Amino acid sequence: MPPASTFRQYTYYASWFLKSKLGMKHPLVNTMIIHYACNLRCQHCSIAANSDKLPEEGSSMSFAAATREMQAEYDKGARILFFEGGEPTIWKDGDKGLRDLIAEGRRIGYYVIGYTTNGTGSIFEESDVLSISLDGPREVHDRIRGTGVYDKLMANLERTDHPNIFANMVVMRPNLDKIKETAEIVKANPHIRGLMLNFLTPPPYDIALSHEEKVQVVNDALEWRKQKLPILNTERALKELLIEDYSDKCPYWVSSFTLPDGSKHYGCPMQGTESCKQCGFDAVREYRLILAANVETITKMSRRFALSTR
Repeated sequence: MPPASTFRQYTYYASWFLKSKLGMKHPLVNTMIIHYACNLRCQHCSIAANSDKLPEEGSSMSFAAATREMQAEYDKGARILFFEGGEPTIWKDGDKGLRDLIAEGRRIGYYVIGYTTNGTGSIFEESDVLSISLDGPREVHDRIRGTGVYDKLMANLERTDHPNIFANMVVMRPNLDKIKETAEIVKANPHIRGLMLNFLTPPPYDIALSHEEKVQVVNDALEWRKQKLPILNTERALKELLIEDYSDKCPYWVSSFTLPDGSKHYGCPMQGTESCKQCGFDAVREYRLILAANVETITKMSRRFALSTR
């Protein structure tokens, strides 16, 4: 299917927004957790911490099932598609890999297709947006993710000309004092377009920040934005990260989540859990602000995550 024009994309999003205000709510984002497998075991990863509890059956989605779910959510109105894991770049079903899923999403008609990665594997140029995990400078990143991971990530970035890669940093005790340095690394790297800050959504609880520490992070980040460090969070969303129990504000219905076994959540899979009451995800703040017609959020987030010219 040929790519939709920018005008068509804007028109669709405007229609979706107006319909949502009239009570006709349907997901705009289709988040597909295609498998739980990963080549790393990061300190803060709940999947790695609970790998012995995950069932072998249903731990990876087949290509046929993924295609079926992509089409089903597109038919309901989703136009933004994200693949997650585990590590999505190592997903396989026979001779099919992530590149084939991206191509299938493009054929179906999704406007924007992206994925989240630790950056140690292939970078798929066919995607519209990439979220790479960056937890700090080399020594901190490797302490959290494993020896040599930082250098693999940076070497892979040197080999790509992808125009829309951003770094995703989960702020927690092990990297609390490295946020500004991480933003400076991003600013100096021509392959990374900006840094998105999130707080750790526990578990684990022992490395999560206190509320007072979060306040300091937000105040610092707001100041660093003024200094032109490339922090992508909008100002209002940064402030709303201090609302830890976001359950009354969270627009759950904006994103559907499909798990590897085919089960589906309209809204975050953590909805209704203790983790939900300590939410550290910036994205749900940005979603709410878009629905509240916040101009900065609409212009900044749409340009980065919702428009494709491919």
